[in-house]
Amino acid sequence: MNDSAQSVTSSAPHHLYSNRYRYYVLALLTLGYVFNFVDRQVMTILIEPIKAEFGATDTQMGFLSGLAFALFYATLGIPVARLADRWSRRNVLTISMTTWSAVTALCATATGFWHLLLLRIGVGVGEAGGTPPSQSLLADYFSREKRAFAQGILATAPNIGILVGLFGGAVIAEAYGWRTVFLVFGIPGVLLAALIQLTVKEPPKLKAASEVVDQGLFSALKHIVRLPSFLHIMVGVGFTGIAGYGLGVWSPSFLVRVHSMSLVDAGLYLGLIGVFGGGLGTISSGLMVDALARRDRRWQLWVPAIGIFLALPTQLAFLLWPVEHRLMIGSVDLPFALVFMGLSAVFASFWIAPSYAAVQNLVPQHWRTQASALMLLAINLLGMGLGPLLVGMLSDGFSAYGDDSVRYALSIGVSLSVVGGIAYLSGSTKYARAIAQSKEGADK
Repeated sequence: MNDSAQSVTSSAPHHLYSNRYRYYVLALLTLGYVFNFVDRQVMTILIEPIKAEFGATDTQMGFLSGLAFALFYATLGIPVARLADRWSRRNVLTISMTTWSAVTALCATATGFWHLLLLRIGVGVGEAGGTPPSQSLLADYFSREKRAFAQGILATAPNIGILVGLFGGAVIAEAYGWRTVFLVFGIPGVLLAALIQLTVKEPPKLKAASEVVDQGLFSALKHIVRLPSFLHIMVGVGFTGIAGYGLGVWSPSFLVRVHSMSLVDAGLYLGLIGVFGGGLGTISSGLMVDALARRDRRWQLWVPAIGIFLALPTQLAFLLWPVEHRLMIGSVDLPFALVFMGLSAVFASFWIAPSYAAVQNLVPQHWRTQASALMLLAINLLGMGLGPLLVGMLSDGFSAYGDDSVRYALSIGVSLSVVGGIAYLSGSTKYARAIAQSKEGADK
């Protein structure tokens, strides 16, 4: 089977559902992704109190916040996605949601660093079946012309999760201790999983899927990886993830240590920036791509590249701006550096919706979940796994600079996004050619 033939489906099941029901499913899946991201990222705001209680180093906290979770989350995502494509994406999603939510709640019982490490690994195992099934379901519920927008709405969930996790987690931790945070954020996910199981329908598999359903996992992955521009997208999301996750996990600590902000204030303002700045960037990039790619399909990968190259200068400004420069909003005194963080949040989100939609556009229905899992492998193994760990190791290495060590560590981390931007640009023509070679109307 040639590359162009692999990217063709015979028809699409989205015609089976009303617009009202489509958007109901989109809302539920987005809410599920919010819980997914809150439970995944809650460690970000809890680094300082957990580090103090367990006597951990920055390297240990970087490992706990990143690689310990991401290694199992990313690698198990592929076989779990395979199961979802062969069985039921809805069932895999709800089982996974129940698992990660329950284990998140159990993190409240941690008696030490290694105990918490094992529990966070359990959260990663549960979350392995969260995002790929959701993205694959949306690809069936929405046509190609509306897919980037739908993926953009889904991709706003991390921004909402950031606000809930950072601000809500900080408030709860300050009032009741960090252990209560895990209980409050873990239990509701179990209830949502039950609602999705009872009300979300599994779209029927296409005939084309039934003809290859028994194809071996490694054979399927080989075909997916060989798709034009797929590896370029993987490199793009991987290095963008290193920069993004490193900055996201360590920004609260940066503001606490360097700018002397309280944990609650750091959580509040970073959360608001994530919701409004990141949300604006995610949705607007989806809309831009839906409009621009009709004229030139290369915009599907150009938009992420543009976002990366606009984000980097503002990220460096956020990290390196002098501490003494302040911003007064009424009676509120804030670091002026937060202005640049707000700008960077918009641009740094440009890659999300176009990248997810591009991968879904490249592959047929029966490989969509597995393709999404491969993309998440790159994002999370490189981004979530190495990003926070790299910053933590560099911060310990720069310990001679005191509290500024995290400032310089983060500056190196975000600069790696340049590699991702170059990868997007170099793959844009291959992507456009692959989509153009698809059968006319194959996915309409």
